[in-house]
Amino acid sequence: MESLPGGFDPPDQPDNPFWRNEWIPFLSDRDGWTGKFIDARDGRIGRWFVGEITITGEYASLAHYFDSVAETLTRIAEGDHPVCEVAEGRLVWS
Repeated sequence: MESLPGGFDPPDQPDNPFWRNEWIPFLSDRDGWTGKFIDARDGRIGRWFVGEITITGEYASLAHYFDSVAETLTRIAEGDHPVCEVAEGRLVWS
């Protein structure tokens, strides 16, 4: 990857950067291979996974993301969503 003023761009995909300076990570797995970020330009939430296309606009805002998390936790508490377990330090959904 090449570091440019606009972010990190793979040379073979100039229109699809892996990372932009405006993206602020707020959630990641231990090794940093995957996670979520907020786009400082418009407040949308995106996600990355190394080796895959970075998704922008997965959620309209941080509030929408937290609403989604709260909804999932409520469904887990009510028994309407599979519970997870920890395997090798990661959450794994059944």
